[in-house]
Amino acid sequence: MLRVVRRKAVPIQPDPDSVLVNAERTEKFIVEVFKKLGLSESNAKDAAEVLIMADIYGVESHGAPRLPNYVARLKSEMIKSNPDIRVVHELPSTALVDGDQGLGMVVGRRAMEVAINKARNTGAGFVSVKNSTHYGIAGFYARMALEHDMIGFSMTNVGFGGDTPPTGGKTGFFGTNPIAVAAPTKTPPAFVMDFATTVVAFGKLQIAMRRNQEIPLGWVMDADGNPSSNPAARADGGYMLPIGGLKDTGGHKGYGFMLLVDILTGILSGAAVGATASKLVDSDTERARPAGAAQNTGHFFGALRIDGFRPVEEFKEEMDEMFRVIRSSEKLPGWERIYIHGEDQWEAEKDRRTNGIPLDRPTYDGLIEISNDLGIALDIDQ
Repeated sequence: MLRVVRRKAVPIQPDPDSVLVNAERTEKFIVEVFKKLGLSESNAKDAAEVLIMADIYGVESHGAPRLPNYVARLKSEMIKSNPDIRVVHELPSTALVDGDQGLGMVVGRRAMEVAINKARNTGAGFVSVKNSTHYGIAGFYARMALEHDMIGFSMTNVGFGGDTPPTGGKTGFFGTNPIAVAAPTKTPPAFVMDFATTVVAFGKLQIAMRRNQEIPLGWVMDADGNPSSNPAARADGGYMLPIGGLKDTGGHKGYGFMLLVDILTGILSGAAVGATASKLVDSDTERARPAGAAQNTGHFFGALRIDGFRPVEEFKEEMDEMFRVIRSSEKLPGWERIYIHGEDQWEAEKDRRTNGIPLDRPTYDGLIEISNDLGIALDIDQ
């Protein structure tokens, strides 16, 4: 029988000791960090923008807290500072890009640019990527299509990693495998759907661990297969649940999304996927990639020209009307408003560009360590 481990879990709370930092100066600091580690100025700026936009949008699991990991991987040369990113196979509307183990934010932007250019010429462009690394927030790349009056798509896997099992299984194969879609509107904000295919992104667990906080039940299972409010349970042999949770609550649907992402980002491109035969043989190495293997993360990007279907202005006007109806619909007791995907990030951006970005103390201290290690001044306080 399922044993529920209850520890009065509550949603992750803000860090009362957080430090407000200036978005522009923080981005400049990140640019200097990447340049110090060998990136060209243009690539450093591209990568830093992806990171800082995560913080500006309020997706604090994918912004500055990730910088120490990127620094460590660049210093160890697990990530190449000057990769040879190239198209290795293509047709008029599709392409395969080899990221040459470059920084995922740089690889991802180049690949999405290829997809947009192909859509401009043919009406639709789709690009699968191999030999890349973690690329930050999926929504950034989907948003790149908006200024071209296109619908954008973005998704990624975690290469050989991943610990979420298929519904009904015990062996972990899948990462958070996020999916993002962005579509333009006439009146801001645009529609931007960006979510992990696990119940939450792994970064949310990292936030809770940094702040020594519990998590809501239903996010992770412990090593014995019981729901846990301890964010460290995943690292201690547990796993994150897919969207929907268990079978009875629709978890097989989240599992299906995970599998779809691995097919488009990994199988289609030749990148690594979590479901390797080695995981069936030695459970002790379940979380590790094969010895000596590169990270080989896979991505998938798409762009669709709206005017290939109907006039762009008509599309945008009907998007506005649909959202107006949804926002005006009757709300449940206790709900003040109904949000459209991307609306909360749009509001966060307006606030954080003016008033600063709150970084929790462990993240801020991590930036101080990078500053001292690389000899780059940290002048980012708001």
